[in-house]
Amino acid sequence: MVILPPNYVQTIRNIHQEKGKVWLQNIPSLINFCEEKWSLKVLAPFDLSYNFVAPAKKMDGAQVVLKLSLPNKEFRSEVEALSFFAGEGMVQVIDTDVEKGILMLERLSPGHTLATLENEVEATEIAAGIMKSLWVPDTSGSSLPQIEEREQSLMNFFKAHPIGKAPITQNLLKKAIHTFRSLLDDKKERYILHGDLHHYNILKSHSSWVAIDPKGLVGEREYDTIQFLLNNLPDDKLEQTISKRIAVLVDNLKLDERRILAWGFAHSVLSVCWSLEDGEEYSEPFYKSIFVFEKLHNEKFGCLT
Repeated sequence: MVILPPNYVQTIRNIHQEKGKVWLQNIPSLINFCEEKWSLKVLAPFDLSYNFVAPAKKMDGAQVVLKLSLPNKEFRSEVEALSFFAGEGMVQVIDTDVEKGILMLERLSPGHTLATLENEVEATEIAAGIMKSLWVPDTSGSSLPQIEEREQSLMNFFKAHPIGKAPITQNLLKKAIHTFRSLLDDKKERYILHGDLHHYNILKSHSSWVAIDPKGLVGEREYDTIQFLLNNLPDDKLEQTISKRIAVLVDNLKLDERRILAWGFAHSVLSVCWSLEDGEEYSEPFYKSIFVFEKLHNEKFGCLT
């Protein structure tokens, strides 16, 4: 019998409401379905956040990972993104059942995350290499969400909270929306992006590092660096760490530093808004990073507004 952590149950209910409640109740039957269909035994889950993810052992001894998600647009985007990223740099898909929200993936060993590396430059160079291997030019055959949906998400938050919602002020919301729009108006070349690439979504696999959990998004490459810049930050020296990471990414990937800083400001605001919408505690480093990105942009390239 699977026992789900209370905080995980509450997160799913907060995000998905009644659909989430029903899906949580169905997890035991989904596990039974998977065990029978693929002749495997599902073991105790990993630490859970937004999906049910657990190791499993097949009857022939092979180890895999079972990922169960509420079947929705985000899950379908993940499956589609995995098809574009198939190959070096991305975890391999063994089988899927899209209608039931099931993904069976290879088990990565030893599987520790990039966050275990203490050397900032080395970790950022590894992330840059993965980004370079994953990004492919957008194709008309893609049905992945466009980056404009992120802008719309921010605008929806503003409509719901026109005077802001602590700690996000009305001025920050307006500035972030304006920044989104001005960046999108530039019509830069678009790529199929991971959409959530950070230290905890990059795992060690034998002698290489591999990305997991793509959200799938179409936008410019600079935008896909932001989650990496925001995660695994020290309690102090926030500005120094972000600056160092940006320098490595710009050098390795030939990206536009000004646009990284502008996207960093806009997306940091959006990330905090997402947490507030989901009823979660917002990340303090995410919030502080808003002002780091703005400061660096203003010092190097002039004011955002």
